[in-house]
Amino acid sequence: MDEGQVPFAVHAMPEPGERRVAEPRDLRFVLRDATDAAHRRLDAGFAAHDLTRRADYVAFLSAMSGPFWQIEGWLDGIEAAFLPTDWPVRRRFRELRADLEGLGLAFDPAAGAESGAERPSEAEAPGLLYVLEGSRLGGQVLLRQVVTSIDPQVRANARFLSHGEGQRLWPSFAAWLGARPAEGHEAAIRGAHRAFALFAAAQSTG
Repeated sequence: MDEGQVPFAVHAMPEPGERRVAEPRDLRFVLRDATDAAHRRLDAGFAAHDLTRRADYVAFLSAMSGPFWQIEGWLDGIEAAFLPTDWPVRRRFRELRADLEGLGLAFDPAAGAESGAERPSEAEAPGLLYVLEGSRLGGQVLLRQVVTSIDPQVRANARFLSHGEGQRLWPSFAAWLGARPAEGHEAAIRGAHRAFALFAAAQSTG
């Protein structure tokens, strides 16, 4: 991957020691293939951002804020049985909001949110989570830009991108996805596309 690009998510990027081989119907890879085009479009839209620059970093965080607020709110309303047991640990909106406030910007809940949207079904939850957790992998790449900024306020407000460091949250999530039954795959794909659409809308208005 070009170091100059700003990846939204790194699909199927293994952590050191993680095997690429998976069962043919592993939901992780079903979602990767089904959302590849949406992922690439989002990456292309963010590619011009230089996160060492305060204005670009604020624009990036602002574009993330509305979708994260809405999707995490949706997931909080879904029965725990349909979510990973550590879902509360995975939430990142609070850190994102703190970064924005640290950079002098108030959170606007209308930014990137889907006004009056129908709540997703429980069966769509794995797809919504896939997009959020995939962006965590991309965040590891983006963080390398942020920490090299000459702006101390940029460097001091990296809670969102550094969230979960050292906790191996992606491998545990990938294992959870792999255990989802095949009959739920289509609904999960709908959930992932819905999440990507929220981020794309926020990006286009940012």
